[in-house]
Amino acid sequence: MTNRFSLVPTVAGSLAFAAGIAAAQPTVPYLPNEDGILPQPHVALVNTHVVNVVDGTVLEDAVVVVRDGLIESVGTDAPAAGVHILDLGGRHLMPGLFDGHWHGRTLEGLYRALESGVTTMKSAAVGSFLDVRMNDMVDKGHLAGPEIFAAGVYVLPNLGQSALADPRLYKYLHNEVKGVEAVREVVQVDVDRGARWIKTRSGGTTSGPDGPDPKMLVYSVEELTAIVEEADALGVKVACHAHGREVVRNAIVAGCATIEHGSYVDEEGLQLMLEMGTAWVPTYTSVVGFLLPHDDYNSSASFQRGSHLLHYLQKGFRRALELGVTILTATDTQYGPSTNVRVYREMTHFVEMGMTPLQALQSATIRSAEVYGIRDRTGAIEVGLEADLVSVDGNPVEDIYATHEPMFVMSNGRIVFHRTVDPDHYIPRRVGVTGFGTGGPRP
Repeated sequence: MTNRFSLVPTVAGSLAFAAGIAAAQPTVPYLPNEDGILPQPHVALVNTHVVNVVDGTVLEDAVVVVRDGLIESVGTDAPAAGVHILDLGGRHLMPGLFDGHWHGRTLEGLYRALESGVTTMKSAAVGSFLDVRMNDMVDKGHLAGPEIFAAGVYVLPNLGQSALADPRLYKYLHNEVKGVEAVREVVQVDVDRGARWIKTRSGGTTSGPDGPDPKMLVYSVEELTAIVEEADALGVKVACHAHGREVVRNAIVAGCATIEHGSYVDEEGLQLMLEMGTAWVPTYTSVVGFLLPHDDYNSSASFQRGSHLLHYLQKGFRRALELGVTILTATDTQYGPSTNVRVYREMTHFVEMGMTPLQALQSATIRSAEVYGIRDRTGAIEVGLEADLVSVDGNPVEDIYATHEPMFVMSNGRIVFHRTVDPDHYIPRRVGVTGFGTGGPRP
C-alpha cells in the first residue's frame, strides 16, 4: 500500500529541480513561439576567435553580434547594453558548412546534418518533393535549417516510384523519360513544384548491383543539353551524376554546373572543367564508406568497387588540385542513424590528399557559396551575411580535425545548440523539437 504522504517530498523535490532547471536556462531566447516559429534573437557571441575563410586570418577575442538572422557586427568592442550574451568559451568561430549532395528525406537526418555543422545543402533529388517542403519550413522559421537547394524528382530514364510525386509524371511509371521533350517536361515539373536545382545523370551507378553500369551512357549529349537549357530558362542549374570518363565529358560539354562523383575523370575531363567553369563534387568520403560496415551504400557491388574507385578518385583529385579546378564538399548520404559520412570527414580527406586546411574549409564554405550563387548571403563571417555559424575547439585553419566536434551551431540566426560545461548557458540539441531540446535522449 502506498503511503500518500510519501509523495510529498517527491513532488517538492521535483518542483525544486524544475525551478533549478528554469534558473539555469540562458536568457537568450531560443525556444519556438506558440506558432512553432523559432526566434532569431539579438545576441552577442563573445569570448571567441573568428576565422576569416577568405584569407585564413583569425580575429582574436572577437564579438559577433547577430540580429534578425544576420550578422550585425564583427569586431572586438563590447556589445551594447540590452543585447543577449552567449559566451563561446574561447573557441573558434567559423562559417557553417555546405553539403553539396544530400539524399535525405527525414527530419531526423536533417537534424543530424545540422548537428555536424551543416547549414546549407544541395539535395540530390527526393521523389516526393520532401526536400522542397523541408526548405519551406526553414524559410518560414519552423526549422533552424539547413537551407536546402531542393532538386525534387531525379531526372533519369526510369522514374519508378518517383512518378507518384506529381500527376504530370504518372505516365512515366511505364514510359521512359527519354528524348528532348520528355526530359524538358520533368525539369518543368520540378521547378514548378519548387526545385532550386536539377539533378540528372549521364551514366550509371557504382553502388547498386542492379543499376546501369557506371561507365554506360544513359542520356545523350542532346538530351543533357536540353535538360540544361530548360533549367537555365527557368533560372536554375543542373548537377549531373557521372562516373566514367566519357559520361563525365558529355555532362561538362552539355553545360552541367556540377559533376557529382566523377570517379574516373581524366585529364581531358579536368581541362574541360576548367574551360567550362564546371565545379567538381567528388563525394570522396561516401566512397570511403563503401568499405565500412555501417554505410548507406552497403552492397557487394560497392564493396568490390570501393578500393578501385578510391584509387582513381585520389589521382583525379590531386590533378584537379594542381590545375585549380573548383572542388566542393558533399557527403552523398541521408544522414541515417548509422551513417559514418560527414562534411568534416570530407574536408579531412581533402587535406590528406593535398589541400591545405584553409583550402578544405573554403571548399565547404565560400567556394560552395560562390558556385551555388549565394556568396552575397552566406559562406563567410561578414557583416550583412546570414548568421550561419559553427564554434569548434581549436583553429580549423591549423588543424582540420577541429571541425569534427561542433560546440555551437547557429543557422539562419537561429540557435541549434550550444554545448558548454557551464549549465547556465547550456542549450540542448534539437531545440524546440518534441522529445528533444529538453534533455531527452538522442537517437
